[in-house]
Amino acid sequence: MPAAFLFAALLAAQVGPADTVEAVRFSGNRSFKARALASVVSARKGEPLIEARVDNDARLLAQFYRDNGFRSAEVERGLGRGRKHSVVTFFVREGPRAVIDTVVISGNEYFDTGRLLGLVPARPGRNFRADLRGASEAALLELHTSNGFPFVEVEGEWSFADTLASLNLEVREGPRCHIGAVRVRGNTKVRTRTVLRAAEVSPGEVFNRRRLQVAQSRIYATRLFSRVTYYVLRPDTLKDSVIVRFDVTEQPHRMLLFGGGVEATPWRLLASVGWEHANVFNLAHNFEAGVEFSPDFTGDYRASIEARYRIPYIIFGRIDFLTHPFFYYDRQDTLVSREYGVETGLSRNLLPQLSAGLFNRFRLVADTSSGITNSIALSSQYDTRDDVLDPRKGAYARAGVEVAGGLLSGNNDFYRVTGEARGFVPLPFGFTAAARAMAGRVFPYGRTGAVPSYEAFMLGGRNSLRGYAERSLGPDSTGDERFGPMVLNANAELRTPYLFGWVGLVGFLDAGEVVAPDAGFATGTLEYSAGAGVRVRTPIGPVRVDWGKRLRDPEPGDRGKFYLGLLHVF
Repeated sequence: MPAAFLFAALLAAQVGPADTVEAVRFSGNRSFKARALASVVSARKGEPLIEARVDNDARLLAQFYRDNGFRSAEVERGLGRGRKHSVVTFFVREGPRAVIDTVVISGNEYFDTGRLLGLVPARPGRNFRADLRGASEAALLELHTSNGFPFVEVEGEWSFADTLASLNLEVREGPRCHIGAVRVRGNTKVRTRTVLRAAEVSPGEVFNRRRLQVAQSRIYATRLFSRVTYYVLRPDTLKDSVIVRFDVTEQPHRMLLFGGGVEATPWRLLASVGWEHANVFNLAHNFEAGVEFSPDFTGDYRASIEARYRIPYIIFGRIDFLTHPFFYYDRQDTLVSREYGVETGLSRNLLPQLSAGLFNRFRLVADTSSGITNSIALSSQYDTRDDVLDPRKGAYARAGVEVAGGLLSGNNDFYRVTGEARGFVPLPFGFTAAARAMAGRVFPYGRTGAVPSYEAFMLGGRNSLRGYAERSLGPDSTGDERFGPMVLNANAELRTPYLFGWVGLVGFLDAGEVVAPDAGFATGTLEYSAGAGVRVRTPIGPVRVDWGKRLRDPEPGDRGKFYLGLLHVF
């Protein structure tokens, strides 16, 4: 027994406790800062010291230098002792840096060599970087495949003379092709004509791979398909013609949507139900209808009914028609507000990510002396989100200008300007950072001295400032609702990945204010709230449960508010 203990003690003395990295340092690096080199190696402060990994880091650093023109660079690693743990030092001998001497392009017939040389990023006089070959190949491929050469091949090769580098790019163009036919495969319910109309690719036009990528995005935008790919096929009998085939996977065209929530202080229920059909009459017409009901516990309630109908490509190709009738009803004690209206207009996709629209809005607010608004609105939006329902990266921006009254008649004369921006950034470990900012201003003119409440801005509640009562912010009021002519709203969220593939968490911070023009916006008067929520992934978007707490001047006993709904707040 004593012998066993003695053996264990000797073994522990030889092996010792597992050491950690106290610091990672670099010596001899003149061309790159330590921060850039630290991103190359895996050794990190506070992590266990693994010598084999440190040896591999030295090799990675040497390769990094060689890829950036230091062909004779050498890197050695050293281990020293810090105050408590090991210090890893990488000793760098950079040597001379290679520069690009010449770039030669051969095999090109259709495009002038001078034009091609102007496109490639590898240019004489630049410092050598190994990735410039691939970038130059990609630039030449992009030019050729966008101008009729679907089968072009580009091969680059570096050669060296001491510290001078030369890049030789050989182009094998292949035949310049036109599109002989466009086909669709995989659609069982959606008409082939509907897919081809959205693609806007026609037989006879010069092959352009960029246009095919745009067509793929347009077909996705119909929301009829969960998957869209395209293939370029070369017939055996035709040398200068290709067949383009779009393969699609259809997704359900009908959806039933539910939402709900609870507000506290005062208590109020929120409930909504909606239905959507994305392929009415099998013509890709889109119809949406929804009902929302919000009662309190005193017998008062709010209710709304809305519908939207969109007809794509109604005139002149890419112009869509949209109509949106609506009805709102609100009863507060003895006050009753009824609102009827319809928005009708045309929109066009200028680019796959950019659209613009022109709409007429007619609105009648009953039970008021000046309840008719007739306006024309011009709007545009830009959208690069990877997923409209549950985005993880991309951006969305919207801007609008509206003119009411004047020659359009009605009871209200005003101008309105609004703007909104959203951004989504993927973070390590599957997290997503999301942010939104929205602002607006309404200017009365002519017969209107002050814009009525129903045309002003309102803020607070489940979709703007969680933790506050619905429509509770603003310098003016009517009943329990507050409003004003200027609005600012910002939201930030940190979203976790979906655990087990179906449930995620969200932390959020909301801020906003509705003010009068003479007061203006100030950080010292902004209202703000914070909270957390749960997201449950479903085929029609995430179901959300949020709890928000007012942070600025909360009322006594305020414990926050809970919300239940479908989709993210933004």
